[in-house]
Amino acid sequence: MKRLSRRSAAILGCALLLAAWLAVHAILSMVRVPVRLDLTEGSLYTLSLGTRAMLESLDEPVRIDFFYSADAAKDIAVLRNHAIRVQEFLDELARASHGRVEVRVIDPLPFSEAEDAANAAGIAPIQADGSGRQLMLGLLISGSTDRREGIPYLNPAEEAYLEYDISRAIVNVSRVTRARVALITSLPMDSSFDPRAQQMAPPWQVLAQLRNLFEVEVVAADAETLPEQFDALVIAHPKALSENLLRAIDQYAVGGGKLLLFLDPYCESDAQAAGAMGFGAGGGASDLGSLPSAWGIGWTGGDVVADRTYAQRVRARSKEGLATIDYVAWLLLTNDAILKDDPAYAVLANIVMLSAGSLSTVEGGPMQMTPLIVSSTDSMMIEGSKLGAFADPAALLREFVPSNKRHTLAARFVGVVTSAYPAAKGAETIAAEVATPPAKPATLVVIADADLLRNEAWTQEERLGSLSLGWRSFADNGSLLVNAVEQLCGDSALLSLRSRGSSQRPFDVVRQLQRGAEERYRAREQELTASITQSQASINDLQKQKSPDQLLILTSEQQSQLVTLQAAVAKARKELRQVQFSLREEVESLGHRLMLLNVVVWPLVVAVAAVGWGLRRTFFKRFFKRSIAR
Repeated sequence: MKRLSRRSAAILGCALLLAAWLAVHAILSMVRVPVRLDLTEGSLYTLSLGTRAMLESLDEPVRIDFFYSADAAKDIAVLRNHAIRVQEFLDELARASHGRVEVRVIDPLPFSEAEDAANAAGIAPIQADGSGRQLMLGLLISGSTDRREGIPYLNPAEEAYLEYDISRAIVNVSRVTRARVALITSLPMDSSFDPRAQQMAPPWQVLAQLRNLFEVEVVAADAETLPEQFDALVIAHPKALSENLLRAIDQYAVGGGKLLLFLDPYCESDAQAAGAMGFGAGGGASDLGSLPSAWGIGWTGGDVVADRTYAQRVRARSKEGLATIDYVAWLLLTNDAILKDDPAYAVLANIVMLSAGSLSTVEGGPMQMTPLIVSSTDSMMIEGSKLGAFADPAALLREFVPSNKRHTLAARFVGVVTSAYPAAKGAETIAAEVATPPAKPATLVVIADADLLRNEAWTQEERLGSLSLGWRSFADNGSLLVNAVEQLCGDSALLSLRSRGSSQRPFDVVRQLQRGAEERYRAREQELTASITQSQASINDLQKQKSPDQLLILTSEQQSQLVTLQAAVAKARKELRQVQFSLREEVESLGHRLMLLNVVVWPLVVAVAAVGWGLRRTFFKRFFKRSIAR
């Protein structure tokens, strides 16, 4: 039998490997063996454990309609790639649900029934470009109980929250009824009689929003028990709660309850303390008895976080009269103070807090704390007694000494709660404890401010005479409350979801080049504007020196200055054009270098390495043959 040459054997081996790979791929495609490997950064195509647990808990099927105008978005790379990412994620959801989730991809062509269905579902078309072309990119999630929830537009910029948004919607539509929320508060959040206006005051907007989304049952402060069934408990600035109600709250937490607490060290909205003084004249501290400390939660009752970085600007009297001053006790917290990897909170742009406290864990306590909103390092603790109707913002600013540490203003506490009312250790009690199953981990979201719930803190009513035009929000306080409650009322698996990475891979180097060029452009533009303003002021000064009958006649000095100004403007504009041209040159040069690396250099490196490896093998073979021959 004739032996194959080395070259023929290598070719035959490669052919057999290729045939084997194709055969395995065909077999896996036919039998659908779930053999998949996700090597993307951040595991973009792998469902989190929380989502998988949520899918396993579904009792009824859920249908997801993905409305995507493929033809309209075919030449818009960002939307096209995002749509592909969404569809791949939906396919993975359907695959992992084992038939519980059905996905339909619908192209809502103009004047089609699909377009009518999309419009009926609230999937609004967006402008694709300046030519008037429109497209749709949204979802409609439907449950078996005719509950539906839509995502009108899947924004590519919010891809990190895609898994959370879809999972949350699936949980909502799979419910038979709306989630139930129990509310305990000493604040006048509900409809009440306003003695100053001598009429009924409407409920606060946060309560109105809660009632639009959930079944809300308000529990009186002197109630003896909690409602029988509810999904989450909200407690806002508790005061003078009955002993039996405190015990019921404690038992609910020990049993693995889900609570949202607004504990305020100095509640400026406290009607009991404010009396007729109105907003800003309060000062009562929240009182939940010994429950927070027993549960392992520490908070600064009576002391307030002051922060120069996030201080609001207010009009106040000073030694120089009425002036605009930073009020360090009233904070406008931007998104850099909010937790980034939690989808329920990372979407918030800004939060207004008025005299907020600081949160911590009790040393040796059972709770694990995750900060949700934090102060800057340019902050300190001040006494709440310095605030109120007669607070001096200027004095607070003068006495400010930063602590160089961040204070936690809102946090999530998770762990097995220790009861604040331990039972007596009698024989019957011990027997009952042995038979009782262990306590479940509780989830408590604690926000160290209750004033943020009041209308004046985050929203404003727009009126036309006696006609109300609705409410306009200037902060996300309402969304903070709704998102927190929605997350607590949802499946427990949703609490474990975090924001995911983005499939978009921006050219960071190019962005840095553009940012640097824009800064140079802006700096030169400001210099030009200042030069023009200064020259114009000089011309005006010269003009004032002329007699009234010569105002329209330019002097030789003015003409010379105008010529100089025009030359400076022309020179500056030329410099600006050069900056833009240099930017394009840098970007194009970077592109050429990348193309050279990808197309020429790296293939050459691989080829040289392969040749070197081959020569190395040949050299060693000859070396060993010679050694053996000797």
